[in-house]
Amino acid sequence: MNRQFMLTPAAVAIAMVLVTPQVLAQEDENIVVIGLQEDSAVGPDFSYLGAKSRTATKMDLAINETPRAVSVVTREQMDDRASISVSDALQYTPSIQTNYFGEDNKQDWFIIRGFKQANSGLYQDGTRLYSSGFYSWQIDPFALERVEVLRGAASVLYGQNPPGGVINLVSKRPQFDGGSGQVSVEYGSEDRKQISLDVNSEVNEKLAVRVQGLARKNGTRVDGVEAERFLIAPSLTYKFTDTSEITLLTSYQKDDSDPYLQFLPVEGTLKPNKNGKISDSLAVGNTDWETFEREQLSVGYEFAHMFNDTTSFVQSTRYSQMDVNLRQMYSYVYAADVPGLGPLLDPLNERKSILRAASTEEGSSDAFNIDNRLMHNMQWGSVEHNLMVGIDYQMVSIDGKDFASDPLVADGNSLLTTPIGILPDPRFDVFNPSYSNNVWLLDPITLQPLTDADKQRTKVDNEQLGIYLQDHILVNDKWAVLLGARYDDTSNEVHNVTTGSRTKVDNEEWTFSVGTAYISEAGFTPYFSYSQYFDPIIQQDSAGKPAKPESGDQFEIGVKYQPRTFDGYFNIAAYQATKENLARIHLNQLTQIGKVENKGIEFEAVANVTPSLTLLGNIAYVDSEIKEDVNAAWVGNSPSQVANTVSSAWAHYRFLEGTLDGLAVGLGARYTGESYGDNTETIKVPGYFLMDATVSYRIGDYKLQVAAKNLADKEYVATCDGFCWYGDRRNVIASLTYDW
Repeated sequence: MNRQFMLTPAAVAIAMVLVTPQVLAQEDENIVVIGLQEDSAVGPDFSYLGAKSRTATKMDLAINETPRAVSVVTREQMDDRASISVSDALQYTPSIQTNYFGEDNKQDWFIIRGFKQANSGLYQDGTRLYSSGFYSWQIDPFALERVEVLRGAASVLYGQNPPGGVINLVSKRPQFDGGSGQVSVEYGSEDRKQISLDVNSEVNEKLAVRVQGLARKNGTRVDGVEAERFLIAPSLTYKFTDTSEITLLTSYQKDDSDPYLQFLPVEGTLKPNKNGKISDSLAVGNTDWETFEREQLSVGYEFAHMFNDTTSFVQSTRYSQMDVNLRQMYSYVYAADVPGLGPLLDPLNERKSILRAASTEEGSSDAFNIDNRLMHNMQWGSVEHNLMVGIDYQMVSIDGKDFASDPLVADGNSLLTTPIGILPDPRFDVFNPSYSNNVWLLDPITLQPLTDADKQRTKVDNEQLGIYLQDHILVNDKWAVLLGARYDDTSNEVHNVTTGSRTKVDNEEWTFSVGTAYISEAGFTPYFSYSQYFDPIIQQDSAGKPAKPESGDQFEIGVKYQPRTFDGYFNIAAYQATKENLARIHLNQLTQIGKVENKGIEFEAVANVTPSLTLLGNIAYVDSEIKEDVNAAWVGNSPSQVANTVSSAWAHYRFLEGTLDGLAVGLGARYTGESYGDNTETIKVPGYFLMDATVSYRIGDYKLQVAAKNLADKEYVATCDGFCWYGDRRNVIASLTYDW
């Protein structure tokens, strides 16, 4: 990236942060009232149906008029199902495969339309939550009003982004409702204990404030592993005038636990081992040595101003900071399978013992985002234009220390004689585990002990400047056309401070999108869309030539239906999406002969059938195929971990009169189809079917609820990819809530 080009717009953007709210707030005070309305894309939803969304267009547009596949998980859905993570909240959303690594307290995992994108594509209030490796954000759903999902390529509005789409987390905001609040206590499986508080106050007609907080401590399925979380999220909204307001959004979250994502061998989980099955409660690591500490701080605001009834300006900005300290062990290989040392490490081929490796990381991440957009509405006869021009800037800097390669773990209390001398014993019996208080880390090549002095310091610096233009055109209130174009200038650099090596990749990319929809009076909206994406790859070949960014596009056709007789939304869509320029290392050379093509179809239904009955349902099928790869044996196969089918259904019924007045029950079912544990399709992971349920009873302002996931406590393997990961077991949460 041209550094001079970057700094000038960045300086302008930062200057806008300082001056825009004060200047624009002095404009005409008597034009039109703006603010958070009940039917807005950020205000509270009072059912399972979110009628509007900002994520697909950065405008508050009706989902039925948007020629893209968009889903909304409302606060009511999350409450009824007692969602404990964003992954949990999205379990009843089409074309999303969640928790494919099982339970994880470090981050949420998603596959969208067959594309993995856990570390990318996650946003909060429209600004990117940049994640890289172990510096990954995990937002507690208690702080969210809704979760919006835009499926498919989205670089035309967001810049660098994976092809699966965008997950946008919409924060709870202050409301001018006279004052309200909620306090809740919970107790659940694995000795889960939580208390939470959400208080909203309308100070006066111009100022509203809100404070949310929770404290939680719980055990986990993994033996000896506990987790704690503390969250506080103050916010305020101030109306300068009837046409200008600012909402300040802040949060602080601290996680203190052991990591409980367990990497286990294929043999003993998915495939048989002569000693039996490895327990899904096995702790691979020594909990006295392992740790996961993370602090997340976020401060941002959204400023909105209406110049008149046709022109408005919105500015969103966020500064975020994260500190991470991680030590985690994972299974590496069965001792009997270590080349050259197998007969020494497991002379009887008992296949009980594994070698373990360790991941370690300590450091911090700092990020800044600002997005400015100017919108103007024009009416030319029967043609209405909603024009938007925007400029956004984002940067992230990561500074951390870890080992160059994950070290092997050994027991310092026992010794093993090897051809190179006497070393701490690296063997760990997965069927009869024993945990030492004396842990050694060994170089995976030399097998010599390592200390913190052997860690390397690495800095990552990424920047993006984007300019975008969008026009949403409505003709005769029937034809909708969505046009978009964007230019991005990105810079991505990795600097190994210890060795002095640098890898820097600069890219300039144009992306485009087009969509059209016909809005019929009967409620049907057929639509078509085309969109593009790009995602930089921070690698170079042996000659120092930088890798081209991943890129691709998506074609989508569908039909939406909004009934006239009840509150509901239906969508069926078919798509074809490609991912090109995949980077592979072949014969120690970087090559980008890689292409994946996904073709799929999905159906979604959300219906408030009656005031008592609400139904959700979806089914999605994807045919994911490796079209090109340097490894010819993979061509024609499906990528690992991608399930061919995901589907779910949920019904919730509230009794509104009679002796059962106040009682509510919900029942859900989820199915994830089979997947493969490698790209050669030699390891097949069976699909699984899970049931969820909830029952609640409300008396006045009090609500007692019991919610359960995986009701039958089914044991299953979620996915495999070199290792295997068990899925979530039964989790029951009882809560007592008081509202006012």
